[in-house]
Amino acid sequence: DKVPKVLNNIKEEIKNSCPELIADGARPFRAVWIDYKEDHLETFVDCHFNLPPIGKKYWENRQRVMEAINRVLKENDIELFTAVYPKLELE
Repeated sequence: DKVPKVLNNIKEEIKNSCPELIADGARPFRAVWIDYKEDHLETFVDCHFNLPPIGKKYWENRQRVMEAINRVLKENDIELFTAVYPKLELE
């Protein structure tokens, strides 16, 4: 199945790209399906790092995570879906 393979590839790509990843079981590290929507499948990537959530190193690591996910999606011809919700106007 393509989706489990992609989710496993995302985890591997994050492991290879982010040396500060906590992957010893002390903190969650997962990439899972969380819901079926009308026109897409929703997934969740949960990873933790040996970095404080502030500063330059944090933001550089966050960028590496996003780039790792993007590489896997491109390799598997998967497009990102961005939900657009109508603006509610109150009178």
